[in-house]
Amino acid sequence: MIDDHESIGMKIRTYRKHRKTTLDTLSVRTGFTKGYLSKIERGHQSPPIATLSKIADALNVEIADFLERKHEDVSCCIVRSTDRKPVTPRGAMFGYTYESLAHKKHDKLMNPFIITLTPHANDRTVFRHAGQEIMFVLEGSMEFWYGDEKHILDAGDCVFFDSDTPHRGQCAGERESKVLVVIYSDNPRNKELL
Repeated sequence: MIDDHESIGMKIRTYRKHRKTTLDTLSVRTGFTKGYLSKIERGHQSPPIATLSKIADALNVEIADFLERKHEDVSCCIVRSTDRKPVTPRGAMFGYTYESLAHKKHDKLMNPFIITLTPHANDRTVFRHAGQEIMFVLEGSMEFWYGDEKHILDAGDCVFFDSDTPHRGQCAGERESKVLVVIYSDNPRNKELL
């Protein structure tokens, strides 16, 4: 059985080859190493949202093109709590998982999802992408880095920021944290999540 990461990786590889783009070229366009991109294509690496966005941009496709779309586009998208779509089930190895909150809506300018941050994660991936972002801590506490600043955000705290500055979040404390995240970009092709 093929899991989501292998499927995403195969689709990235298919689009890359269809566009006659080598891993070397994709590496230059995205800023990621050829080895990292190869791991994603083989399903051995769980790419975060910002990574998928850069790859989609470099291949001139939407992130949604890497994922299975089971729904026609709708103008009003309702996703029940039982119907959330996990985006990175293997991400827990890196200290996070995230679920789409609007996978039935295509060409979104705002992309909402819930991140679950696990304690004692070793991943230190820094994100930087066009647009703006809001993070609202639903449960637990989160360490939030923005450029050289570090902040502790607790349940009920919120941060709104320009996402072209390097940033990252990490669980603070001994229990997992849940964070509502919404990314905005005025270019839906570049920021479509699901």
